[in-house]
Amino acid sequence: MSLIDANVQTLVLRMDERDRIDAERRAERARLEAEWREQQRAEHARLDAERAERYRLEVEQREEIRRERERREAESAKERERLEAERKHAEAESKKERERLEAESAKERERLEAERKQAEADSKKERERLEAEYKKADAEWRQTQAQWHQAELDERKERQRVEAELWAEHRRQSAERQQREVERQREAREQWVEYRRMEAERRAEVEKRLDERFDNMDRHYLEIKADMKDLKKTVIITAITASLATVFGVAAFNATLLSGMISSFESGKTTARAQGGKTLLPIPSLRPSTPD
Repeated sequence: MSLIDANVQTLVLRMDERDRIDAERRAERARLEAEWREQQRAEHARLDAERAERYRLEVEQREEIRRERERREAESAKERERLEAERKHAEAESKKERERLEAESAKERERLEAERKQAEADSKKERERLEAEYKKADAEWRQTQAQWHQAELDERKERQRVEAELWAEHRRQSAERQQREVERQREAREQWVEYRRMEAERRAEVEKRLDERFDNMDRHYLEIKADMKDLKKTVIITAITASLATVFGVAAFNATLLSGMISSFESGKTTARAQGGKTLLPIPSLRPSTPD
């Protein structure tokens, strides 16, 4: 009985020891769990404070960015309005200049047209005068030709009459025929030479007069042609000058518009680059997270 009691007592002691150890373990686990919960609560409180601080900083940063963006938008709007006013003013100035140039060009065209018509009228009058002179010279030449022909006919009739008389004299005076024939031939040769000389002089005189008249006609024609060339050059130079003035005015207007567009583009580019350099932070949640 003593051995059984001893075993029972030993078993009871072991069971008590095991219960004590289990109780200590449960107490230690409870203490550790309490410390862990306290640490988790403190960590959550610290994280919530950090999130609140980050949210406050982000709100301030967003407000600052909004104020900066509004200020830049206001400046950009003022700049756009100024550029628009300058563009409208430049367009008005260009329109006035273009209207002035068009009016001057129209006046110049009217003046050139009047000069051209006057030159055509003068040329027509000169041409009619030259044609009248040419017709007059042609009539004189025809009259001279008729006079030559009549002189040749008279000369031929005179020669025929003289030959008939000489032939009658030859038949009437056969004794003096040889001498008279020689005399007649000599006189005929002299008369023929004289006639040829006179005819050559008349022909030379008529040709000289005709050459002078044709030379005068050619000279007048060349003068008229030179005047027409000078008028054509004046018209072409005036038209080229007006065209160049118009082209330069349009080029200056385009350069002004291009400079305004480039300045606007550079301003917008600078604004976009300034806005693109900012970093936006995500807004954290203020709701505490539950521990696992």
